[in-house]
Amino acid sequence: MIYALSFYLSLFLTGWCRADSAQRQGPGLRRWLLLGLFWPLFVLLQGVNATCLQLDNWLFSGYRRVVVKQPVFIVGMPRSGTTFLHHLLALDGQRFTTTALWELIFAPSIIQRRFWRGLGRLDALVGRPFGRLIFGAERLLLSWLDDVHKTGLQAPEEDFLGLLPTGGCFLLVLLFPQQQLWRLAYFDRDLTGAEQARILRFYHGLVQRHLYCHGRGKTYLSKNPSFSPMVKGLARTFPDARFIASFRNPTDAVPSQVSSMVNAALLIDPHADTGYWRDRLTELLQFYCRHLLDTLPEMSSSQQAIVTMETLSQAPLATIEQLYQRFQLPFNDTYRQALTREEDKARNYRSRHDYSVDRLGISRERLLQAFGFIYQRFAYPDPTCPPGGRL
Repeated sequence: MIYALSFYLSLFLTGWCRADSAQRQGPGLRRWLLLGLFWPLFVLLQGVNATCLQLDNWLFSGYRRVVVKQPVFIVGMPRSGTTFLHHLLALDGQRFTTTALWELIFAPSIIQRRFWRGLGRLDALVGRPFGRLIFGAERLLLSWLDDVHKTGLQAPEEDFLGLLPTGGCFLLVLLFPQQQLWRLAYFDRDLTGAEQARILRFYHGLVQRHLYCHGRGKTYLSKNPSFSPMVKGLARTFPDARFIASFRNPTDAVPSQVSSMVNAALLIDPHADTGYWRDRLTELLQFYCRHLLDTLPEMSSSQQAIVTMETLSQAPLATIEQLYQRFQLPFNDTYRQALTREEDKARNYRSRHDYSVDRLGISRERLLQAFGFIYQRFAYPDPTCPPGGRL
């Protein structure tokens, strides 16, 4: 925790000023006001979380004896169907357990989860007034994300948010585009062995705590595109882990992710340099893809699998059946029926996220240059050719 304190102190001291070329001008009033609101709330929340995590070591030390068996990590390109795949696997509740947003933000520790669940039981006895208030606030604060990434406090969410107490969450780069945060996006390549070990040791403890609360006999399920650069470290920490990497046509995936991040950066600071974010994110996504395609084949076939969003969206049931066969997992009729219902819903789904390659200033030639190996590997159409052209 001492490292996290020094890490966040560094961000506090440098984050008020212009970082690299992330802003066309100096920080505007909106950014200053946002940071002025962010820091007190963030320090308070992380202080409570860090204290409760430490209390776990004294009050619930048994969690450290939990053995994490064959966890499943969903990684891959952002905006490539990882959320949908996560949702489908999480339907197998008899096998998998996964983290909810409220646990990651407000209850990474065992003591916090027991406190909030106890409060929830008391609230239910009097008609759930507190629960309705929280749900209303949740919709007010999170509904604007629905077109891009629908979420909620009870919804399964990416557990890299749980790394906030140790300074290991890359998402903060939107607020602080500093090099020490960008390095997290190149985890296996750029972080020292000691830095990797510190973050992964903390993460292993989070997974143990989760299983301690939700069932030691269950399989931990994680979905994090931001873990794509960490697969080597995760494989060392969890030697029997399984990895599922999801890919999508870069002509669709790259502008979708860039659009999401650019919109968030502009919301934080109207002076954000969209070219900076576009170029940094394109480089980042290229590394994700290369790292996965270089690293996963080094593992046994029973430990890793690759899917594409195009196949997953067209045939969810068949895709999941193939994954279960590859990982030698039993497949029951109850789960099959649940997947069949989801397959019917998927046929009628249409994303409302508005983006385009040209509007974002991402040239098709640049896409081909950066992701030619993806277009070739999965036989995606050449983005520079008329419809139907392939590499």
